[in-house]
Amino acid sequence: MEQKRQQLSDEIAYLTSQSMRNNLIFTGIEEDNSQGNASQVVTERKLREGLSEKLKTPKETVEGLRFECVHRTPLQSVRG
Repeated sequence: MEQKRQQLSDEIAYLTSQSMRNNLIFTGIEEDNSQGNASQVVTERKLREGLSEKLKTPKETVEGLRFECVHRTPLQSVRG
């Protein structure tokens, strides 16, 4: 039973990593509004600004990036 559980756990981890392999996750980008439901356009603009200003990525590089889908996720509490 334990071996089967471990096998299923490994399969889930593999499938999760495969589905996320083209995803990038950025944290610490401030909200534009208090409801936390910024549009995709606003979120992409904030991401580009963050890449340019915080990471010092050249503006030409940032403007050349193509994002398939940009969205925010709810803030997760950090356990300390």
